[in-house]
Amino acid sequence: MLTGGATVTGVGSLSAVAAKPAVAALQARGLDPGPVLRAAHLGPQALESLDYRLPHASVRTLWEAAAATAGDRWFGIHVALALAPGMYDLFDYVLSTPATVGDAIQGFTRYARLVYDHTNLHLVVEPLKGRIVRRVPLTAPQYDEFTLTLLLVRCQQSSGVAWRPEQVRFQHARPDDDGEPARVFGCPVIFGAPESEIRFDASVLTLPQVRGDAKLQAVLTRYADGLLTSLPSQGSLLARVSSAIGRQMLDELPTLSSTARAVGMPARTLQRHLAAVGATHSGMVDDVRRELALKHLGNASISITEIAYALHFTDPTAFHRAFRRWTSESPLQYRRRLFAI
Repeated sequence: MLTGGATVTGVGSLSAVAAKPAVAALQARGLDPGPVLRAAHLGPQALESLDYRLPHASVRTLWEAAAATAGDRWFGIHVALALAPGMYDLFDYVLSTPATVGDAIQGFTRYARLVYDHTNLHLVVEPLKGRIVRRVPLTAPQYDEFTLTLLLVRCQQSSGVAWRPEQVRFQHARPDDDGEPARVFGCPVIFGAPESEIRFDASVLTLPQVRGDAKLQAVLTRYADGLLTSLPSQGSLLARVSSAIGRQMLDELPTLSSTARAVGMPARTLQRHLAAVGATHSGMVDDVRRELALKHLGNASISITEIAYALHFTDPTAFHRAFRRWTSESPLQYRRRLFAI
């Protein structure tokens, strides 16, 4: 797939399906995708089979170069809006066949690794809100914008309801934001956030899908589950580490050494394996703390001070600072949104 002698660095690999919409969009606009493929160090056969896995750096470069060639700063968003149903292969049907929007999003997050093997896209369900969250070690602005836009568009199409998010966030910065994303999403859009996210009212999760098909969904699930087994196993290490961190958090703040002992490998080996997939132990501890904080704040019987100490912050002020970094709001503001207090 790579042109001879080229060395491309990046984090993980993506299915060729992640690159095909960009190339197809250029061709539809009468533009030659050849220079874009070469800029991404991809040969002409790289996209012939969806079984091919492309380096993250190649896909990132391809989408950025395609946007420059098209002269469209919002290329990823516009490609997602125009992509015909079914053109994103298996993933379009994973989104359209479940009974509800919530089931569709859960299915997509489960199988998102088939597109990007190092993704951590997940659905967070709160008492009043739903959030689709994704944090990556290396952003790919055009592709990331394409992904969240397509996810929203497909959920709207499958439900037959033009629901709008309450807020959309992207990790990457956008100094050239002219308001186009806010127009498309129909809500405020924030760039340079700690993670990419679509926030929406929890009622969206119960919307029925007009093309729900339980039998077809069962077939697709068996097929997609089989594909998951063929992916690299780095994700299983991340899951083991995350689980070990969560268990330790009950008693103490995990260290690299304590987590390494918990997963049964030397600390330096664990550190090296995590670096190979773009992760760090401290970053994973931060992620687990964040998820636990959100979970505990959903329990009105636990005070914010108790949560701070349960997560091994030195004092409530340190917890407040961390929570603002994670969510751009205070723990109290977050709890007030949940319980209308």
